[in-house]
Amino acid sequence: MMLHQVEFLIEGHLLPPTIGRLCVSEELILESVWRAGSESMLSHELANYAIAYVGVETPKELNYFPAARDYLDFFLMIYSLVSGQPVTSIMGIGTTLDNMTSLGTRRVGWSSFEKIHVLDEREDDLFCKPILDTKRLFLLFLPDRQRVMESPLGLALTFYYFAVLASRRRLEEAVINLIIAGEALLITKDENKRENLSRRLSTLIGKNEMEKAEISREMRKLYDLRSSIVHGGRKRPSFNDVKILFDYVRRAIESALSLRHLSKEDLLAKLDKA
Repeated sequence: MMLHQVEFLIEGHLLPPTIGRLCVSEELILESVWRAGSESMLSHELANYAIAYVGVETPKELNYFPAARDYLDFFLMIYSLVSGQPVTSIMGIGTTLDNMTSLGTRRVGWSSFEKIHVLDEREDDLFCKPILDTKRLFLLFLPDRQRVMESPLGLALTFYYFAVLASRRRLEEAVINLIIAGEALLITKDENKRENLSRRLSTLIGKNEMEKAEISREMRKLYDLRSSIVHGGRKRPSFNDVKILFDYVRRAIESALSLRHLSKEDLLAKLDKA
């Protein structure tokens, strides 16, 4: 088996100003970097960047880049779920490691980006909460990562991530991706998608009967909005529509993650009996 380091350049508000370097796990280290005059591809503001160092162990004959990409993508999906912030990554250069403790000690690529040295590093700062919550959840879910990502729950996480990215471009794309995420989690092929999605989602995340009824009613409207978008209707989503849908789907995925030991069939049966 060979040890490798792969570097990724991440754009987006990932690390707060008070954290210059964060060890997420033995296989993942994040480091704040900057380049003068860089404009974000996600907006017209100055770009925020980080370098992710991912360590992977693979047989010598295998391409280790996909394994590194999958590991980082899982972390970024959890981050988008926690923060609602879009982040994108570009794969850089890979190199070999003598041991995993040397991960992140030497950068091979992205030479035009300078490391940000933080003098007053405070990880208890309010701005640090999203990344530290992400680290906690990532480590909690990490033992089940492969099983989660190969399940409908992994598909829901993926399309939620796509929705977060799309929300900075077109709200219509966000609505479509969020409904796909909900359907991946809570719908089977041959059934009434509108009614069952609304009912099951409200059962999964509603705290009481009044809230469940409200969620079910709103989800029917939001599903109709999605149908209007994909079938060329004139109705367009409002910011409030998208905000509500993000909240519902995020809570559904979080609840499903806490029940990740259940198969999709068992989860749906549990919801249908409730």
